[in-house]
Amino acid sequence: MARRLTARPSPAWVGDLPVFERTLANGFKALVLPRTHAPVVVCDLYYPAGSVDEPAGRTGLAHFVEHMLFKGTERFPKGQIDRLAFVAAGQSNAETGEDCTHYWFAFPSDRWELALEVEADRMRGATFDPREVEAERHVIGEERARDLDSPMGRLDQTHLALTYLRHPYRNPILGWPDDLARIGVDDLRGFYRQHYRPDGAVLVIVGDIDPERALDRVSAHFEPLRPGVDPRLPPPLTEPRQMGRRDFTLVDAESVARGLLGWHSVPRGHPDGPALNVLSDLLTCGRRSRLWNELVELRKLATWVETGQDDARWAGQFLLQVEAASDVEPARIEHAIAELIAELAEEGPTPEELSRSRHRLEAAWRWEQEDLAGLAAGLGNVGLWDDWRAWQAEHRAAMAVSPDDIRRVASTYLVDSSLTSGWSMPRSGRTMTVLLPSETISDVTWTAPPPSPDRPILLTIPDGNSRLTDYRPHRTTLSNGMRLIYERRPETGIVALELFVDAGLLRESKPGLAYLTGRLLEEGTKTRPAETLAEAIEDVGGTFDVGSTGVSLRVRAEDLPLAVEILADVALHPSFPEEAFPWAKRRIAAELQGDREDPAFRADLIFRGLVYGDHPYARDPRGSSRDIARLTHSDVKAHHRKHFAADNAFLVAAGDFDPKKLTSLVKTHFDRWKPRGGSLEDYPRLVRSARPRVRRVSQPGEQVHIVLGHLGIPRNHPEFDALAVLDHIFGSGPGFTDRLSRILRDELGLAYSVGGGITESADVVPGLFRVYVGTMPDEADRVVAAIAEQVRAMHEGAFSDDEVDCARRYLAGSWVFDFQTVEQRAERLLELERWGLPLDEPIHWPERISRVSTAKVRRAARTHLDPAALIRVEFGPVRRRQRPNVECA
Repeated sequence: MARRLTARPSPAWVGDLPVFERTLANGFKALVLPRTHAPVVVCDLYYPAGSVDEPAGRTGLAHFVEHMLFKGTERFPKGQIDRLAFVAAGQSNAETGEDCTHYWFAFPSDRWELALEVEADRMRGATFDPREVEAERHVIGEERARDLDSPMGRLDQTHLALTYLRHPYRNPILGWPDDLARIGVDDLRGFYRQHYRPDGAVLVIVGDIDPERALDRVSAHFEPLRPGVDPRLPPPLTEPRQMGRRDFTLVDAESVARGLLGWHSVPRGHPDGPALNVLSDLLTCGRRSRLWNELVELRKLATWVETGQDDARWAGQFLLQVEAASDVEPARIEHAIAELIAELAEEGPTPEELSRSRHRLEAAWRWEQEDLAGLAAGLGNVGLWDDWRAWQAEHRAAMAVSPDDIRRVASTYLVDSSLTSGWSMPRSGRTMTVLLPSETISDVTWTAPPPSPDRPILLTIPDGNSRLTDYRPHRTTLSNGMRLIYERRPETGIVALELFVDAGLLRESKPGLAYLTGRLLEEGTKTRPAETLAEAIEDVGGTFDVGSTGVSLRVRAEDLPLAVEILADVALHPSFPEEAFPWAKRRIAAELQGDREDPAFRADLIFRGLVYGDHPYARDPRGSSRDIARLTHSDVKAHHRKHFAADNAFLVAAGDFDPKKLTSLVKTHFDRWKPRGGSLEDYPRLVRSARPRVRRVSQPGEQVHIVLGHLGIPRNHPEFDALAVLDHIFGSGPGFTDRLSRILRDELGLAYSVGGGITESADVVPGLFRVYVGTMPDEADRVVAAIAEQVRAMHEGAFSDDEVDCARRYLAGSWVFDFQTVEQRAERLLELERWGLPLDEPIHWPERISRVSTAKVRRAARTHLDPAALIRVEFGPVRRRQRPNVECA
């Protein structure tokens, strides 16, 4: 899988944590961290077995076993684990890495012990049905194809294979295709018996629990399990020291040159790890960081750059990823990078840079204390191999890093002799993309597979809906018409601010104008140039994001006065410097070009165009490259002048503040914001087409990306609740609980990524009824037929009372997952206000959803799902069919 650093989960930094620990007689270790700010518990079970432990010729075996553990046990047969989590309003998943595999559950806090029931059982009781093994082999093939359908995925796989010549880390976690094909049932059972056992495993429980009782329940479930017979042995590792730079180039991208540079560094737990993390922060975290400032802001050689210390148990790399600006040669970028690294290795960071980095680390620690999954991941990744307190020690060491430490690690590790540099370069010419005629699907014999035997769940699942006892939002309106929505979360030490302005895609006069205006908000105000603006935020460890609909700020509680002042300054007094205008347009165009290399993105964009026609939602918010080029500086200023007004905006605040002081600050800085007066124009009206359409686009690739559906509903539609239940029956349920996931992935093995529904994109105007799936070209017809059959089944009401009841129970309990953190609450409040829904809507949601009847769901399905008017897009290596349709779309 592509190790794109922006997508990697980062565990929370910790200070002093009240972790409770117990090690059982069989070697099983449990760590419990109470966190009572939300009625949620996360259970995360870590096994010290990953891809590094696979025997030769069996790469992908650890990941294959992980997949098979969701296929059931004697006690919980196939489908029961997902069904149990679904009915109990929980979520579950797993992840395989180089050194470990972990399985996690999240439940409302009154039913978390269900996770122990499942994990204790499948630690020793997994079954490996040969038929299920073959089906899952196809699913993993689809997963691998998905990853390799992007230039970054191919670049990353090649980079690993050249960085390590013999070490198992060179192998993809999903396995090489030939190895994956030869893995048999005996291989899976052997790896499972060898590595899945209590001794060496670590269970982390974080959330709203009593720690002593939790440890007692862990003992009751896991103490009876016998430890392994043979000792766990370290894997055989041999890797010659790299003695010189390695380079490679892949010529397979259409438009954007991307670089991945990696230097051999240190494994997890090494004393130099904290200094390398701080070095990464100094290089690319924030607008004023060394590499970002030089490559992106000043010399305009790159549109994006990011670094990170990627440490695993046995080895590590310091990675740098960069996207080149158009017509910039990689050699120029690498030369600039080398110069900056040499300068830092020679002179070290300034006191101001180190102070800024420490503020960021300290602020990040506060923010991430609410992230239950992140806390569990941090404790598990360290506690599996070391005392969990080492995690705290790493944080303290990072806070104490000195200029000499930075000089030393930069000069020791970031040297040419340990560097592997890879680039994905544009082809000399464009990829052939062919629009095929609309064609009928050849007759496909397709019968839905029978569901797995639906045995009753032999566990007591608490009844009742999840509730938040501390959710108390408030709204007030300033004299100029601006609204303030806030919710106090004392003792968190943090504040999330969201300033929303109704100035986005639906309000722009030219394609891409709103997005460009939002991007230019970060270029400074009349009193704060861009560098001064960035300095004010970054020096206190804050984070700042701008967009077409306003500004977001995340700060420590003590920095709230500065944050409100900055928000007002950016919204009311942007300078829109003319010299920043061309580069902002170039960067947006480059981002758009990069996204267009993703075939799933292309398929979705075509689909939106067919559904929405000439409506603004038909296009990418950034516009097209041609649209971007046409925008002028005057357009931006006029758009801001027209839409950025007090009565067209509202501010959301969630976190640790005194409401009176917050209100006073907002009035001080925003009272002078003038209202625009008058009413806004209505949003463009939409009508669902009654005519089916098909667009088939042939382009080289691994998978065919299929998007299917039609126009949906707005968020405030009276049948939203019934359609939310329908979605979770049809294609939005967790795991394999919905029809699409069960049939296409779990039963037939035809896809890895599949899902869909009508409520997820519901907005102030109708969203989409949309299904997405990626599959192999030979299976595309079967997949389309299977989806169409399920759409017809939903339309005709061919679902049971039991399916409706399970979906209701899940929705009535799982909603609390979206209200765990300060940041989540700010985002939810913004959505409620934007959609025109009551602020107390979440409180009433569980009762409302519990009252949705099967008849209501059937009525909504018949009204809003139209199997006779489906719009379908197929994008990728599409096969030509024999019988053309008369109508071409």
